[in-house]
Amino acid sequence: MLALRTVTYCTENEETPSTATDHEDLLDARQACALLDVKAATLYTYVSRGLLQPVRNVRSKGNLYRREELESLRLRSTARAGQGAVAAQAMHFGHPVLTSSITEITPAGPRYRGHLATDLARAPGAFENVAELLWTGVLPDEVHAWPAQPPLADVQRALDAMAVVNDAAPRVMRLFAITATMLDSFSIGEELRSGSTTHFARQLLFAFAGCCGMLGPEGRFVFPQGEVPLAQHVLEALGTQPTPAALHAVNAALILGADHELSSPTFAARIAASVGSGLHACIVAALATQRGVALAGAGDVTEDLIRGMTSTTQLHERVAEIERRRQHLPGFSHPLYPQGDPRATALIELARSTGPGSPQAELACHFVDTLHQELGVHPNIEIGLVVLGLAWGLPPRSANALWGIGRTAGWIAHVLEQRLAGIALRPRGQFRTSGL
Repeated sequence: MLALRTVTYCTENEETPSTATDHEDLLDARQACALLDVKAATLYTYVSRGLLQPVRNVRSKGNLYRREELESLRLRSTARAGQGAVAAQAMHFGHPVLTSSITEITPAGPRYRGHLATDLARAPGAFENVAELLWTGVLPDEVHAWPAQPPLADVQRALDAMAVVNDAAPRVMRLFAITATMLDSFSIGEELRSGSTTHFARQLLFAFAGCCGMLGPEGRFVFPQGEVPLAQHVLEALGTQPTPAALHAVNAALILGADHELSSPTFAARIAASVGSGLHACIVAALATQRGVALAGAGDVTEDLIRGMTSTTQLHERVAEIERRRQHLPGFSHPLYPQGDPRATALIELARSTGPGSPQAELACHFVDTLHQELGVHPNIEIGLVVLGLAWGLPPRSANALWGIGRTAGWIAHVLEQRLAGIALRPRGQFRTSGL
């Protein structure tokens, strides 16, 4: 057997030898085996073959292993195992495919940079603060608003053209995608050299707030003006008085929807960012994915389902039909929250406690309660947003608008993080014959 090459590791002053607890990048044998998912004998074989260079821990008889070397070895082992099979497993719902420090999914809901989203919705309760937390990792102490940055492009003309060729109610994600495309006049080089990524990020959010005017009573883009909370711009565009209670409700909606780890649209934004696309193009990629029937399309279906109920008799008939058909119900039973989506719970409670209320909002809450009691299903955030919108008398499609504006802040954070990673995301496929 080959002799083991070991190195004595010391701290920077070269007086006190290091231990695994002193340096996070050094793991003991048990931790190394866990990371590689191998037995101790296999670990020692890697060392004997020169695949790992252990670091002698002079305070004990064992060796330490550099995390960077272990991660590199794991990637090489994964590749040898067959890229197709690995890709199929990794891309399956719920399997990690990359490392991120932005959002962690927990039973209590998402945590943004270590802060529980439901806590952030209460304090500071300001969307701008949470957006900056997602982008920078720092949560500002004081609540503040951004100065409005109206879009320079003729957004209204583009939205009017879309309205002419579409007789149906406007789809929010389409409005946002058109607006982002209109604003995309800078190359990635110009964006980065100008140092104005934050400027572009804010401009996008203000523009999307202005798009809410297409849902409001005027049916037109509303140019944001003044230095007031983004939630106020949204409410005014929707034609709703921005009272303190309404501002709190909209801020909570934006915050709770701001990020949810690697959803499909978020991953699309990261793929675009990984190959050098500009910020606007990355957001358009996310919006295009979000428009899929399983995401925003399903959200619209869910809203139509709830808004279409006019009586308790109709409600119970609908519940009975759902139970009879055993059909999948959009907006309910999120696989990541088997005990219920805490974001939906928070939004529904907020709608009940702060909203002016309406018969339709009460009926929607009764519908949610009945489904849970009779079928055991829990509402997702989409339902919470719809109920909140009904309680505050917001126009149809407002729930999707609130979700889209909030989530854009998260997409921007992922774009920034992916750029720092400096690698192109390129999963591998598993080839197989058709069998014909």
